[in-house]
Amino acid sequence: MSNLNLSLTALHTFSVVAKELNFTAAAGILHISPSAVSHQMKLLESQLGMSLFHRKSKGVTLTPEAVRLYEYVSKGFNVLEHGVIAARRSIQVERIVLAVIPSLLEHWLIPKLGEFYQCYPHIELNLIAQDQLIDFNRHHVDAHLHFGHGQYQGLSCTQLAPEWVYPVCAPNYLKALDEGAPLLSYQGGIEDAPGCINWQTWLEQHSVDGIPNQSIRIFSHLGHTLTAAKYSQGIALGWHHIASEMLTQGALVKLPYEPILMPFSYFFVTSQNTGNREALMCLLNWLKLKFVESSMKSESNCSEMSKSY
Repeated sequence: MSNLNLSLTALHTFSVVAKELNFTAAAGILHISPSAVSHQMKLLESQLGMSLFHRKSKGVTLTPEAVRLYEYVSKGFNVLEHGVIAARRSIQVERIVLAVIPSLLEHWLIPKLGEFYQCYPHIELNLIAQDQLIDFNRHHVDAHLHFGHGQYQGLSCTQLAPEWVYPVCAPNYLKALDEGAPLLSYQGGIEDAPGCINWQTWLEQHSVDGIPNQSIRIFSHLGHTLTAAKYSQGIALGWHHIASEMLTQGALVKLPYEPILMPFSYFFVTSQNTGNREALMCLLNWLKLKFVESSMKSESNCSEMSKSY
C-alpha cells in the first residue's frame, strides 16, 4: 500500500461513496462536507491514474475499474475493522483457565455461570473437567476447583466449603432402603477415595443393617449416580452442593436420614507463581459467595431433617 502512495482516508471515503452512489449521502455518513468527499475522490483518481465515476445530476455510477476496486477495498476495510475489534477485545477481556472436578462443574457451576458473566462481563472462563489435581507445571491452567484435603506442597489453597452427604432419590421412587432398592454408587479415584463416603461406610454410621442382597450399581462420576437416581433407577448418596440444583428443581428428594460431614472439602488451588491477578480474585470471591449460599441451604435442610426424628 505504501509503495502505491495511496491515501487510506480517500480509500475509505471511496468505499462509502461506492456503496451509496451519492457524494452527499456519503458525506452525511462520514460527517464531512460533500466538497470534501469530491476532493478526496479527485485525489484518489489522481493517485490511481484512472477515472472511478460517471458523474450524474443525482449521483454517480462506478466505472468498471471502480467496481473491481470496490470489491477489494470493502473486503480490506472489513478485515481491518475486525482486526481492530479483536485487538481491543484482547485488551479488555481477561481469560481464566479453570479446572473443575467434573460432577461439580456439570451440576453446580454451569447452572450458575450466567450469574458470573453478568457480574464479570470482562472475564472469560475456559473450563476443563478434571478430577485429579492439575499439574500446573505441565498444563496452562490458572486454578483448579478441587475436592481434597488442601495440603498440596508448593501450591496456594483456599478452602471454599465443606461437603455433606445424604441419600437421595426421585420423588416418585417407591422402594426404600430396607425394601431392596438398588444403591447407586460413585467409585472415587485413588486421590479422593479417603475423602469419600461410600454406601458401606454410610450404612455403618447410621447403623442400618439387615438389607438383603442389595444390588450396587457403580459409576465413575458422582453426577452419573444423581442422574440415574433422577430417572428412578435407585437411591444415590448425594453430595449436597452437587445435588443442590436437582433438589431445588424437585428432580430429587432427600431421604429422612441425618447428613454426614465428609472428611474432604472444596478448595481453590493455584500455583504460587500465579500471583494475585485481579480476575482470579474476582472469581475466587464469587465462588466463596456461591458456596456460602448453598452451604446455608444445606444447614437449613439439615435442621429441617433433624426435626423429623
